[in-house]
Amino acid sequence: MNIFSYVKSHGIKGTWDVIYRYKIDQALHKLAVRLTRNKPLQNTIVIESHNDFDSNGGAFYDYLIKNHYNDKYKIVWLLKNKKPDHLPKNVSAFYLYKPSLKKQMTICTAKYILTCQDAIGSVRDGQISVYLTHGTVGLKAFKGKCTLPDNLSYILMPSEYLQPILAEQYEIDNTNVKYAHVGFPIHDYLYSSENGAIRKFTAHKYNKVILWMPTFRKGIAFGREDSSAIEPLGIPVFSSMNDMNEVNNYLKENNSLLIIKIHPMQDLSTIKVQNLSNIHVLNGVSIKKYGVNNAQIMKDADALISDYSSVAYDYMHLDRPVGFTMDDAKEYKLGFIVKDPMELIGGQVINNKQDFLSFISDVINGRDIYKEKRHEVFDKIFEFKDGNSCQRLAEFLNL
Repeated sequence: MNIFSYVKSHGIKGTWDVIYRYKIDQALHKLAVRLTRNKPLQNTIVIESHNDFDSNGGAFYDYLIKNHYNDKYKIVWLLKNKKPDHLPKNVSAFYLYKPSLKKQMTICTAKYILTCQDAIGSVRDGQISVYLTHGTVGLKAFKGKCTLPDNLSYILMPSEYLQPILAEQYEIDNTNVKYAHVGFPIHDYLYSSENGAIRKFTAHKYNKVILWMPTFRKGIAFGREDSSAIEPLGIPVFSSMNDMNEVNNYLKENNSLLIIKIHPMQDLSTIKVQNLSNIHVLNGVSIKKYGVNNAQIMKDADALISDYSSVAYDYMHLDRPVGFTMDDAKEYKLGFIVKDPMELIGGQVINNKQDFLSFISDVINGRDIYKEKRHEVFDKIFEFKDGNSCQRLAEFLNL
């Protein structure tokens, strides 16, 4: 496609965004490669994550700071959102999508490049690049949606069972990308003794807290739409606020809270569900305002509702009830990583409002009906079931 056709298809602003974000930076990257090819690699760790300071990159960063690795290593963040006003000693940041020769020279001379979303491979010999992933494993297929660079050193893998399945999804079967079995840094939060994330946005003490984390259906990037199902509220299962009011009333009667955490990639213009007395809606912006991350909220929740997302499996580390909304399974365009998704469903299937209320009722009344099946799925998916993944990753990198 020539430039004129591209402008016609994407508009002047869309075309300029691509040129500014990618083309100029690619040119600066090529220049940086030439300028740094004879320079020694530096004790620098470059980190990028899903929504900045979150997911596996954010968890590993917290571990590095807590254990004073920034005394020896310079840590450089590649950010998508506003740069924090204050960063710890020896920590700096560049904007991922803003062209910068200095940023590219830093990438070219760093010993370690760790990414969760926008994977970056090793530029030269001696560098170690690791795709940490922003989700361990979910039900949804993503073949062709997540392209990893050929010069990537490693990718984290959850288990031997999932390795061939995920290798096919990432299309890295016949590449030089190696597999690292060390666990996932984000899971360390779930084994920590720290809690209290929910107190940051509510002072009320509830009998039960249920967290709902739907994956995105309509993304903000490139007009991506993964489900053809019509969702008037922008979330699965419910079609009106009247239905949500019924759920809210039941929660209120039982002094319980439902937190709906919207996926950071979801187009927020589609979200019509509103806060109610016992239903609290969070998104990627508000969660940063409160200074918490997904795993910290998960740790405070008595149960989780998700769907095809990796968070359903992350949550299994807490050994608490999980519900799977699957009302749009037939309309979900990506399909699933296995032929029969029920093989990996370790909880109640939720297809409608009655199923949703039934799951909440079980949680409120302390019934954990699917515990045995959850354990079966959990044991199949994860090799490591502890809070030491960051330590293993640091040792793997020889830090």
